[in-house]
Amino acid sequence: MELATLVYLPGSGWATPPDTRLDSPNTLVLVFGAADSLATLAEGSPLSTLARALPRSVFASAATHTIAHARQTADEALVVCIVRFDHTALRRFHVELGPVMTAESAGRQLAQALLDTPGLSGVLVLADGIEVNGPDLVRGLNAVLPDSLPIAGGMGAAGTRQARTWSMRHDGPPQGSACVIGLYGAQLRMARSCHGGSIGFGQRRLVTRAQGNTVEEIDGYPALQLYRQYLGRYASGLPEAASHFPLTVFRQATDLQGVIRYVLGIDTDRQTIDVAGDIPAGSLVQLSRAGRSELLEGAFHAARDLADALPVDGPVLALAVSCVGRRHVLGEQTEDELEPVATLLRPGSALAGFYSFGEISAGAGQRCDMHNMTLTLAALWEEPQEP
Repeated sequence: MELATLVYLPGSGWATPPDTRLDSPNTLVLVFGAADSLATLAEGSPLSTLARALPRSVFASAATHTIAHARQTADEALVVCIVRFDHTALRRFHVELGPVMTAESAGRQLAQALLDTPGLSGVLVLADGIEVNGPDLVRGLNAVLPDSLPIAGGMGAAGTRQARTWSMRHDGPPQGSACVIGLYGAQLRMARSCHGGSIGFGQRRLVTRAQGNTVEEIDGYPALQLYRQYLGRYASGLPEAASHFPLTVFRQATDLQGVIRYVLGIDTDRQTIDVAGDIPAGSLVQLSRAGRSELLEGAFHAARDLADALPVDGPVLALAVSCVGRRHVLGEQTEDELEPVATLLRPGSALAGFYSFGEISAGAGQRCDMHNMTLTLAALWEEPQEP
Protein backbone atom coordinates (compact mmCIF):
# COMPACT_ATOMS: atom_id res chain seq x y z
CA MET A 1 0.00 0.00 0.00
CA GLU A 2 1.36 3.42 -0.98
CA LEU A 3 0.20 6.69 0.53
CA ALA A 4 0.39 10.35 -0.42
CA THR A 5 -1.33 13.52 0.77
CA LEU A 6 -1.49 16.79 -1.13
CA VAL A 7 -2.61 20.27 -0.12
CA TYR A 8 -3.93 23.01 -2.38
CA LEU A 9 -3.95 26.59 -1.10
CA PRO A 10 -5.71 29.43 -2.96
CA GLY A 11 -3.18 31.80 -4.39
CA SER A 12 -0.27 29.35 -4.25
CA GLY A 13 -1.74 26.20 -5.82
CA TRP A 14 -0.60 22.65 -5.15
CA ALA A 15 2.31 22.35 -2.72
CA THR A 16 3.43 19.25 -4.66
CA PRO A 17 1.94 17.81 -7.86
CA PRO A 18 0.14 14.45 -7.80
CA ASP A 19 2.36 11.43 -8.51
CA THR A 20 1.09 9.78 -11.69
CA ARG A 21 2.77 6.51 -10.67
CA LEU A 22 0.10 6.04 -8.00
CA ASP A 23 -2.68 5.85 -10.60
CA SER A 24 -4.49 2.49 -10.84
CA PRO A 25 -8.01 1.02 -10.60
CA ASN A 26 -7.11 0.15 -6.98
CA THR A 27 -6.17 3.73 -6.09
CA LEU A 28 -8.52 5.70 -3.85
CA VAL A 29 -8.46 9.51 -4.09
CA LEU A 30 -10.36 11.37 -1.37
CA VAL A 31 -10.66 15.14 -1.78
CA PHE A 32 -11.87 17.39 1.03
CA GLY A 33 -12.10 21.14 0.75
CA ALA A 34 -13.71 24.36 -0.38
CA ALA A 35 -16.99 23.90 -2.22
CA ASP A 36 -16.05 26.30 -5.02
CA SER A 37 -12.90 24.32 -5.78
CA LEU A 38 -14.87 21.06 -5.88
CA ALA A 39 -17.57 22.40 -8.17
CA THR A 40 -15.81 22.04 -11.52
CA LEU A 41 -13.44 19.85 -13.49
CA ALA A 42 -12.83 22.62 -16.04
CA GLU A 43 -9.31 22.99 -17.36
CA GLY A 44 -7.18 24.98 -14.94
CA SER A 45 -9.27 24.09 -11.88
CA PRO A 46 -7.61 22.28 -8.94
CA LEU A 47 -9.49 19.07 -9.67
CA SER A 48 -8.55 19.05 -13.34
CA THR A 49 -4.93 18.52 -12.31
CA LEU A 50 -5.93 15.50 -10.23
CA ALA A 51 -8.23 14.05 -12.87
CA ARG A 52 -5.55 14.35 -15.53
CA ALA A 53 -2.82 12.78 -13.35
CA LEU A 54 -4.99 9.96 -11.96
CA PRO A 55 -7.45 8.99 -14.70
CA ARG A 56 -7.97 5.36 -13.59
CA SER A 57 -8.35 6.07 -9.88
CA VAL A 58 -11.54 6.03 -7.80
CA PHE A 59 -12.49 9.56 -6.68
CA ALA A 60 -14.86 10.84 -4.02
CA SER A 61 -14.99 14.17 -2.24
CA ALA A 62 -16.76 16.24 0.40
CA ALA A 63 -17.12 19.98 0.71
CA THR A 64 -15.90 21.60 3.90
CA HIS A 65 -14.82 24.99 5.13
CA THR A 66 -11.95 23.51 7.17
CA ILE A 67 -9.60 20.68 6.26
CA ALA A 68 -7.30 18.68 8.54
CA HIS A 69 -3.83 17.70 7.39
CA ALA A 70 -1.34 16.06 9.77
CA ARG A 71 -1.28 18.34 12.85
CA GLN A 72 -2.73 21.35 11.06
CA THR A 73 -6.04 22.78 9.86
CA ALA A 74 -6.70 25.24 7.05
CA ASP A 75 -9.76 27.13 5.83
CA GLU A 76 -10.82 27.34 2.17
CA ALA A 77 -8.13 24.86 1.09
CA LEU A 78 -8.08 21.34 -0.35
CA VAL A 79 -6.50 18.22 1.10
CA VAL A 80 -6.17 15.06 -0.98
CA CYS A 81 -5.54 11.53 0.28
CA ILE A 82 -4.17 9.13 -2.34
CA VAL A 83 -3.97 5.44 -1.43
CA ARG A 84 -2.78 2.82 -3.89
CA PHE A 85 -3.75 -0.57 -2.50
CA ASP A 86 -1.79 -3.70 -3.31
CA HIS A 87 -4.44 -6.31 -2.51
CA THR A 88 -7.70 -4.35 -2.15
CA ALA A 89 -10.26 -3.71 -4.88
CA LEU A 90 -12.51 -0.64 -4.91
CA ARG A 91 -16.07 0.00 -6.02
CA ARG A 92 -17.86 3.34 -5.79
CA PHE A 93 -21.61 3.91 -5.95
CA HIS A 94 -23.68 7.04 -5.57
CA VAL A 95 -27.33 8.01 -5.69
CA GLU A 96 -29.02 11.36 -6.05
CA LEU A 97 -31.92 11.90 -3.71
CA GLY A 98 -35.21 13.40 -4.75
CA PRO A 99 -38.97 13.08 -4.34
CA VAL A 100 -38.93 9.34 -5.04
CA MET A 101 -35.64 8.53 -3.30
CA THR A 102 -35.50 9.05 0.46
CA ALA A 103 -32.26 8.91 2.43
CA GLU A 104 -33.16 5.57 4.01
CA SER A 105 -34.04 4.09 0.62
CA ALA A 106 -30.76 5.44 -0.73
CA GLY A 107 -28.88 3.74 2.08
CA ARG A 108 -30.56 0.43 1.36
CA GLN A 109 -29.88 0.73 -2.37
CA LEU A 110 -26.23 1.61 -1.85
CA ALA A 111 -25.76 -1.21 0.65
CA GLN A 112 -27.25 -3.78 -1.72
CA ALA A 113 -25.00 -2.56 -4.53
CA LEU A 114 -21.98 -3.01 -2.26
CA LEU A 115 -22.98 -6.59 -1.39
CA ASP A 116 -23.35 -7.60 -5.03
CA THR A 117 -19.56 -8.10 -5.10
CA PRO A 118 -18.16 -10.66 -2.62
CA GLY A 119 -15.36 -9.89 -0.21
CA LEU A 120 -16.57 -6.55 1.19
CA SER A 121 -14.27 -5.62 4.10
CA GLY A 122 -15.06 -1.96 4.79
CA VAL A 123 -17.19 0.99 3.65
CA LEU A 124 -16.52 4.72 3.45
CA VAL A 125 -19.54 7.04 3.25
CA LEU A 126 -19.72 10.67 2.09
CA ALA A 127 -23.03 12.49 1.79
CA ASP A 128 -24.46 15.97 1.27
CA GLY A 129 -24.93 17.39 4.75
CA ILE A 130 -27.86 19.67 3.86
CA GLU A 131 -30.01 17.76 1.40
CA VAL A 132 -29.40 14.25 2.76
CA ASN A 133 -30.81 13.10 6.08
CA GLY A 134 -27.72 11.51 7.63
CA PRO A 135 -29.38 9.38 10.33
CA ASP A 136 -31.85 7.96 7.79
CA LEU A 137 -29.04 7.22 5.33
CA VAL A 138 -27.13 5.29 7.99
CA ARG A 139 -30.33 3.54 9.06
CA GLY A 140 -30.75 2.26 5.51
CA LEU A 141 -27.14 1.06 5.35
CA ASN A 142 -27.47 -0.72 8.70
CA ALA A 143 -30.64 -2.48 7.57
CA VAL A 144 -28.77 -4.33 4.82
CA LEU A 145 -25.08 -4.51 5.74
CA PRO A 146 -23.73 -6.99 8.34
CA ASP A 147 -23.39 -5.70 11.90
CA SER A 148 -19.68 -6.58 11.94
CA LEU A 149 -18.80 -4.59 8.82
CA PRO A 150 -16.84 -1.38 9.62
CA ILE A 151 -18.43 1.78 8.21
CA ALA A 152 -17.08 5.32 8.56
CA GLY A 153 -17.41 8.72 6.90
CA GLY A 154 -19.16 12.03 7.20
CA MET A 155 -21.54 14.64 5.85
CA GLY A 156 -20.11 17.42 3.69
CA ALA A 157 -20.17 20.83 5.35
CA ALA A 158 -19.15 24.31 4.28
CA GLY A 159 -19.51 26.39 7.41
CA THR A 160 -22.43 25.49 9.65
CA ARG A 161 -25.28 26.01 7.20
CA GLN A 162 -23.99 25.05 3.77
CA ALA A 163 -22.96 21.56 2.77
CA ARG A 164 -22.37 19.71 -0.45
CA THR A 165 -20.82 16.39 -1.27
CA TRP A 166 -19.59 15.49 -4.72
CA SER A 167 -19.05 12.18 -6.43
CA MET A 168 -16.44 12.99 -9.07
CA ARG A 169 -17.99 12.98 -12.54
CA HIS A 170 -16.86 14.64 -15.72
CA ASP A 171 -20.32 16.11 -16.33
CA GLY A 172 -20.26 17.98 -13.05
CA PRO A 173 -20.84 17.17 -9.38
CA PRO A 174 -24.37 16.23 -8.35
CA GLN A 175 -25.91 17.88 -5.31
CA GLY A 176 -28.14 16.11 -2.84
CA SER A 177 -26.19 12.89 -3.31
CA ALA A 178 -24.76 10.13 -1.19
CA CYS A 179 -21.65 8.19 -2.11
CA VAL A 180 -20.16 4.95 -0.78
CA ILE A 181 -16.80 3.37 -1.50
CA GLY A 182 -16.56 -0.36 -0.94
CA LEU A 183 -13.19 -1.87 -0.06
CA TYR A 184 -12.87 -5.54 -1.01
CA GLY A 185 -10.20 -8.02 0.01
CA ALA A 186 -9.14 -10.31 2.84
CA GLN A 187 -6.07 -8.23 3.65
CA LEU A 188 -7.83 -4.90 4.09
CA ARG A 189 -8.15 -3.74 7.69
CA MET A 190 -10.26 -0.84 8.94
CA ALA A 191 -10.21 0.35 12.55
CA ARG A 192 -12.50 3.04 13.95
CA SER A 193 -12.98 5.14 17.05
CA CYS A 194 -15.55 7.77 17.95
CA HIS A 195 -15.66 10.12 20.95
CA GLY A 196 -17.40 13.37 21.70
CA GLY A 197 -16.37 14.49 25.14
CA SER A 198 -19.60 16.31 25.96
CA ILE A 199 -20.79 15.76 29.53
CA GLY A 200 -24.48 15.15 30.12
CA PHE A 201 -26.19 16.62 33.16
CA GLY A 202 -29.69 16.80 34.54
CA GLN A 203 -32.45 14.28 34.07
CA ARG A 204 -33.49 12.73 30.80
CA ARG A 205 -36.73 14.11 29.43
CA LEU A 206 -39.25 12.78 26.92
CA VAL A 207 -39.47 14.35 23.47
CA THR A 208 -43.23 14.62 23.02
CA ARG A 209 -43.29 16.32 19.62
CA ALA A 210 -40.71 16.65 16.85
CA GLN A 211 -40.61 16.92 13.07
CA GLY A 212 -37.46 16.18 11.10
CA ASN A 213 -34.62 18.02 12.77
CA THR A 214 -36.92 20.34 14.75
CA VAL A 215 -37.71 19.57 18.39
CA GLU A 216 -41.07 21.15 19.23
CA GLU A 217 -42.01 19.83 22.66
CA ILE A 218 -40.19 18.16 25.55
CA ASP A 219 -42.28 16.70 28.40
CA GLY A 220 -45.26 18.47 26.86
CA TYR A 221 -43.65 21.91 27.15
CA PRO A 222 -42.24 24.10 24.36
CA ALA A 223 -38.74 22.78 23.68
CA LEU A 224 -37.01 26.16 23.79
CA GLN A 225 -38.66 26.98 27.11
CA LEU A 226 -37.15 23.92 28.77
CA TYR A 227 -33.83 24.43 27.02
CA ARG A 228 -33.61 27.95 28.47
CA GLN A 229 -34.39 26.56 31.93
CA TYR A 230 -31.62 24.02 31.51
CA LEU A 231 -29.10 26.71 30.55
CA GLY A 232 -29.95 28.99 33.45
CA ARG A 233 -27.65 32.00 33.42
CA TYR A 234 -26.17 30.92 30.06
CA ALA A 235 -29.55 31.36 28.34
CA SER A 236 -28.86 35.07 27.89
CA GLY A 237 -26.08 34.09 25.47
CA LEU A 238 -28.40 32.34 23.01
CA PRO A 239 -28.21 31.60 20.16
CA GLU A 240 -24.38 31.69 20.26
CA ALA A 241 -24.24 29.76 23.54
CA ALA A 242 -26.11 26.82 21.98
CA SER A 243 -22.90 25.44 20.43
CA HIS A 244 -21.57 24.81 23.96
CA PHE A 245 -24.72 22.98 25.04
CA PRO A 246 -25.66 20.19 22.61
CA LEU A 247 -28.40 17.68 23.29
CA THR A 248 -27.84 13.96 23.77
CA VAL A 249 -30.61 11.74 22.43
CA PHE A 250 -31.41 8.25 23.70
CA ARG A 251 -33.71 6.63 21.15
CA GLN A 252 -34.53 3.79 23.55
CA ALA A 253 -35.10 4.26 27.27
CA THR A 254 -32.65 1.40 27.94
CA ASP A 255 -29.80 2.94 25.92
CA LEU A 256 -26.67 3.43 28.03
CA GLN A 257 -25.01 5.66 25.46
CA GLY A 258 -26.68 8.41 23.50
CA VAL A 259 -25.99 10.22 20.26
CA ILE A 260 -25.01 13.88 20.43
CA ARG A 261 -26.98 16.44 18.46
CA TYR A 262 -25.53 19.90 17.76
CA VAL A 263 -28.01 22.76 18.20
CA LEU A 264 -28.14 24.62 14.88
CA GLY A 265 -30.53 27.32 15.95
CA ILE A 266 -33.60 28.34 17.90
CA ASP A 267 -36.94 29.84 16.91
CA THR A 268 -38.15 32.20 19.61
CA ASP A 269 -41.55 32.64 17.98
CA ARG A 270 -42.32 28.93 17.71
CA GLN A 271 -40.24 28.05 20.80
CA THR A 272 -38.51 25.24 18.91
CA ILE A 273 -34.94 23.96 18.59
CA ASP A 274 -33.27 22.88 15.33
CA VAL A 275 -30.55 20.24 15.58
CA ALA A 276 -28.09 18.74 13.10
CA GLY A 277 -29.63 15.30 12.83
CA ASP A 278 -32.70 13.84 14.44
CA ILE A 279 -34.28 13.71 17.87
CA PRO A 280 -37.44 11.73 17.15
CA ALA A 281 -40.62 11.97 19.20
CA GLY A 282 -40.65 9.27 21.87
CA SER A 283 -36.92 9.43 22.52
CA LEU A 284 -35.28 10.78 25.65
CA VAL A 285 -33.07 13.84 25.62
CA GLN A 286 -30.48 15.23 28.02
CA LEU A 287 -28.63 18.53 28.05
CA SER A 288 -24.86 18.28 27.63
CA ARG A 289 -21.94 20.62 28.15
CA ALA A 290 -19.24 20.87 25.45
CA GLY A 291 -16.42 23.11 26.62
CA ARG A 292 -12.92 23.09 25.22
CA SER A 293 -11.48 20.86 27.91
CA GLU A 294 -14.26 18.28 27.46
CA LEU A 295 -13.83 18.18 23.68
CA LEU A 296 -10.05 17.81 23.87
CA GLU A 297 -10.46 15.03 26.42
CA GLY A 298 -12.76 13.29 23.95
CA ALA A 299 -10.12 13.63 21.22
CA PHE A 300 -7.56 12.01 23.53
CA HIS A 301 -9.87 9.05 24.11
CA ALA A 302 -10.60 8.71 20.39
CA ALA A 303 -6.86 8.56 19.65
CA ARG A 304 -6.21 6.11 22.47
CA ASP A 305 -8.95 3.75 21.28
CA LEU A 306 -7.64 3.86 17.72
CA ALA A 307 -4.08 3.18 18.87
CA ASP A 308 -5.21 -0.08 20.50
CA ALA A 309 -6.37 -1.38 17.10
CA LEU A 310 -3.48 -0.27 14.87
CA PRO A 311 -0.89 -2.70 13.45
CA VAL A 312 2.43 -3.09 15.25
CA ASP A 313 4.32 -1.79 12.22
CA GLY A 314 3.60 -0.39 8.78
CA PRO A 315 1.86 2.79 7.63
CA VAL A 316 -1.86 3.53 7.82
CA LEU A 317 -4.17 6.13 6.35
CA ALA A 318 -5.90 7.83 9.26
CA LEU A 319 -9.07 9.72 8.30
CA ALA A 320 -10.29 12.28 10.82
CA VAL A 321 -13.86 13.58 10.56
CA SER A 322 -14.70 16.15 13.20
CA CYS A 323 -17.75 18.37 13.67
CA VAL A 324 -18.07 21.99 12.61
CA GLY A 325 -19.50 22.51 16.09
CA ARG A 326 -16.22 21.37 17.64
CA ARG A 327 -14.40 23.77 15.32
CA HIS A 328 -16.61 26.60 16.58
CA VAL A 329 -16.07 25.78 20.26
CA LEU A 330 -12.35 24.99 20.06
CA GLY A 331 -11.47 28.07 18.02
CA GLU A 332 -7.71 28.64 18.06
CA GLN A 333 -7.27 25.32 19.87
CA THR A 334 -8.80 23.31 17.01
CA GLU A 335 -5.45 21.83 15.98
CA ASP A 336 -4.95 20.53 19.53
CA GLU A 337 -7.50 17.78 18.89
CA LEU A 338 -5.36 16.44 16.04
CA GLU A 339 -2.18 16.28 18.09
CA PRO A 340 -2.87 13.00 19.98
CA VAL A 341 -3.91 11.34 16.71
CA ALA A 342 -0.80 12.46 14.80
CA THR A 343 1.45 11.40 17.68
CA LEU A 344 0.31 7.77 17.65
CA LEU A 345 0.87 7.18 13.92
CA ARG A 346 3.97 5.35 12.75
CA PRO A 347 6.41 6.71 10.14
CA GLY A 348 5.03 6.70 6.61
CA SER A 349 1.42 7.09 7.77
CA ALA A 350 -0.88 9.90 6.68
CA LEU A 351 -3.50 11.87 8.61
CA ALA A 352 -6.13 13.93 6.79
CA GLY A 353 -9.80 14.76 7.02
CA PHE A 354 -12.42 17.46 7.28
CA TYR A 355 -14.85 19.26 9.56
CA SER A 356 -18.30 17.94 8.86
CA PHE A 357 -22.02 18.37 9.25
CA GLY A 358 -22.32 14.90 10.78
CA GLU A 359 -19.82 12.16 11.62
CA ILE A 360 -20.57 8.58 10.57
CA SER A 361 -19.07 5.90 12.78
CA ALA A 362 -19.79 3.65 15.75
CA GLY A 363 -19.07 4.19 19.42
CA ALA A 364 -18.09 1.34 21.72
CA GLY A 365 -20.78 -1.36 21.71
CA GLN A 366 -22.97 0.54 19.24
CA ARG A 367 -23.98 0.13 15.62
CA CYS A 368 -22.94 2.77 13.13
CA ASP A 369 -24.79 6.07 13.50
CA MET A 370 -24.53 9.72 12.52
CA HIS A 371 -23.07 11.80 15.34
CA ASN A 372 -22.52 15.49 16.03
CA MET A 373 -19.83 17.14 18.15
CA THR A 374 -17.60 14.07 17.90
CA LEU A 375 -14.15 13.32 16.59
CA THR A 376 -14.36 10.14 14.53
CA LEU A 377 -11.28 8.33 13.28
CA ALA A 378 -10.88 5.56 10.72
CA ALA A 379 -7.57 3.89 9.90
CA LEU A 380 -7.02 1.85 6.72
CA TRP A 381 -4.14 -0.54 6.04
CA GLU A 382 -3.38 -3.89 4.46
CA GLU A 383 -2.02 -6.90 6.31
CA PRO A 384 0.98 -8.61 4.70
CA GLN A 385 0.10 -11.45 2.35
CA GLU A 386 0.57 -14.91 3.80
CA PRO A 387 3.57 -16.76 2.25
